[in-house]
Amino acid sequence: MPGICLRVSARPSSTIESDLSAMLASMCHHEGYSVERWVDESRCVALGRVSLGFVDTAAQPVASSDRQHTAVLAGELYDVEAICSRLNRSSEARGVSHAELLLDGYLRFGQDFLRELNGMFVAAIWSAERQSLTMISDRFGMKPLYYVNRPGRLTAAAEIKALLLDQDVPRGEDLNGMAQFFSFGHLYGDSTMRESVRVLPPASILTYDAREDRIAIQRYWALPTEQSGRYASASEGETLLTEIDEAFVQAVNRTTAGTSHLGVALSGGLDARSLLAVIDCQHTPLKTISMGVPGSLDHRSAAQAAALCGCQHYEYKLDGSVCDNDTYRQNLQRVVHLSDGQYLDQAIVMPMLPTIQSLGMQVMLRGHAGELMHMNKAYNFSLDAAAWEIRDEAGLEAWLMSRLSGWMLDNVPEPLLCRATPTEIRELAQNTLRSCLAESAGVDPLLHRIWHLFIRQRLARETSVSLAMINSVAETRVPILDAKLIELLLLAPPQLKVGETIQTFILRRHRPKLLGVINANTGAPMGSSALRQRLATLQMKVLGKLGVAGYQPYERLGLWLRQELRPMVSDILLDDRCLSRGVFVPDTVRTVVRRHWNNEANHTYLLMAMIIYEMGQREFTDGEMPAELAKPSGPAVPAHPTPVVSRGITT
Repeated sequence: MPGICLRVSARPSSTIESDLSAMLASMCHHEGYSVERWVDESRCVALGRVSLGFVDTAAQPVASSDRQHTAVLAGELYDVEAICSRLNRSSEARGVSHAELLLDGYLRFGQDFLRELNGMFVAAIWSAERQSLTMISDRFGMKPLYYVNRPGRLTAAAEIKALLLDQDVPRGEDLNGMAQFFSFGHLYGDSTMRESVRVLPPASILTYDAREDRIAIQRYWALPTEQSGRYASASEGETLLTEIDEAFVQAVNRTTAGTSHLGVALSGGLDARSLLAVIDCQHTPLKTISMGVPGSLDHRSAAQAAALCGCQHYEYKLDGSVCDNDTYRQNLQRVVHLSDGQYLDQAIVMPMLPTIQSLGMQVMLRGHAGELMHMNKAYNFSLDAAAWEIRDEAGLEAWLMSRLSGWMLDNVPEPLLCRATPTEIRELAQNTLRSCLAESAGVDPLLHRIWHLFIRQRLARETSVSLAMINSVAETRVPILDAKLIELLLLAPPQLKVGETIQTFILRRHRPKLLGVINANTGAPMGSSALRQRLATLQMKVLGKLGVAGYQPYERLGLWLRQELRPMVSDILLDDRCLSRGVFVPDTVRTVVRRHWNNEANHTYLLMAMIIYEMGQREFTDGEMPAELAKPSGPAVPAHPTPVVSRGITT
C-alpha cells in the first residue's frame, strides 16, 4: 500500500538508488500513484514515498532550514491550523506540508510535540549531522512500517515485500509469529511471519545510529492507566456521557473539516452510523456505501440511515459472482499481496474497490474502534458473563486465552505445525499474551485491561493491516481513534461501555431519527429493551437460516468453502507443494479439510489462515507472482453500484 520506504547504510552503496527505485515500484499497485525519492550525496541514505495524491500533496522529502535534516511522511496530520499556530507558521499557504510541520515541530519540541498530534501517519527523519535515522509512528500505529536491521544497514518499508527484494534478508519463518497467527488470527507485539522483519510499535520512536549500527526504541505516549472514573448518581453519568459526546464530535470534525470527495463505509451497525449522525451533510457533502449479500439487513439499515441524513447512498451487492472459485481466488491473492500475507481476511472488500474509485471517494471514514463503546460486540474480545467474574491476573489471562484462541485451534487435537507441538504453540501464544498484558499492569478495574489489549494489539496489529486494501485506492481515517476520546472511554466505568448506551446518547443528541433504524447486530431499533433485543436477535437468526430477504449476513464464507470454493481449498491446501513444504502436518491438513467439507466441524477461519499462509509462501518465498499482480494495473472496470431510492430521494 502507499507509504514510505528507506535504506540507511554505514558505507556508500553503488546500488542504493536502484534499490530504492525497486522498493518504490513494488509498492505501486495501480497506475497514477505519486512516487518521490531522495538519495544523499554520500549514497548512504535513500528515502522515498508512494502516495495516492489525495491528501498532503506537498512535495517530499522535505529539509530543515539548516539542511541538516531530511524527512518523509506517509499519511496525514489533523488539526493543521492548530499545529501551524504553535509553530508560528502560516496555515493559509496552499499545500501545507505535513512532513515539514512534523519535522519542524519535532526538532523544536521533541516528544512533547508528538504527544499533541492527532492523525494517522508514519515518518522518517535523517540527521546528517548525527548520522542517525529516526522513525516515528502515530500513537495508535495505524500506518504499519516494517524494518530489517542487517549488519551495517537498516531498511524499512510500508510493505514486507519491498524488504524481501534484498536477497540478503533471511526468508525463514518466525515460529513465534506463526504461533500468534494460528492461535489468535493476527499478530501481536512487533512480530511478523518472518524472523528477520519487525514492525514499528505504536507511539514509538526508533533511532538508528549508523555509526554504531545500533537501534534504540522508546515510546513517547502510552494509554492512560489511571483508575476508572465512577459515577454515583444519574447526573454524574449524564455528565460523563456529555463529555464523551463532545470529544466524539470533535474527533469527527478533525477528520472531516475541509475534506472533499468524502465517503463513509456504512453498515447496519452502530459505529459508522454514529459518525454519520454528527456530520453536517449540508456543509460536508459525502457519499455512503454499504456492502453485503443480496438481502442483507445491513443494506436495508444503511440505506435508511443515509436517507435520513440526506446522503447519496450506494449498495455494493456481493452476488453469486463473488464466490466463483476463480474470481474469489484472484481477490484473495490480491489481499495476500497487499497485506504481505499478514492478514486473515474473507476477501469480500476487494471487489468493492473499483466502485469506491468510480464514485470518486478519495477519503473513506471507517468506524473501527467503535467497539470500545460496546465491548459486548467486539469480535473475540466481546465481554460475556464470565468476563464480569474475573477477579485476578490469572483469571484475566485464562479468559483471554480461551476467548482469543478458542476459534482457531481448540477443536484440532492433532498437531498442525511441523516445527512445534500443540502444547508448544499454546505456550508461545500464552507467553506473547502475558508479555502484552504486562503493558497494562496496575490498571484498575481488571476489565479495562481487555480494552487496552484491544487497542494495542487488535487495532494496531489487525485493523491497521486490514486498511491496506482500501488504502490502495483511497485514504482512510478512523475518527474514533482520537486521543481525548480514547482517554475518556478508558476512564469511564465498564458498565457504561456495553450495549448501546453511549451511541444511543450520541444519536439522541444529534440525529434522534436514527434511533429507529434497525441495528443489524441485534435486529431491533436502538434503545430497545433487553427482552426485545433478545427476541429480535432470535428472530433474525431463524429468518436468516430460512433465507428470508432482509435477514442475511455479510457473507457465507463457511458454506462457500464447502461448496463453491472447494476447488480452491483442494488446489492450495491438498496440493503437494503445501503438504511437502514442512510447515503443516499433512494428515492434520487433510483432517481439517475433510471435517469442514463434511460439516463435522466449523474450521472456516483455520482453513482461511492456512490458505493465506500458503499463498504468501508461494508469492514471497517461492517467487511465484500471479500474472495479474506482476505489474501495476489501472483501475478495474467499475462494478456499478446499485442506486438506492428511499423517501423519494434517488441516491
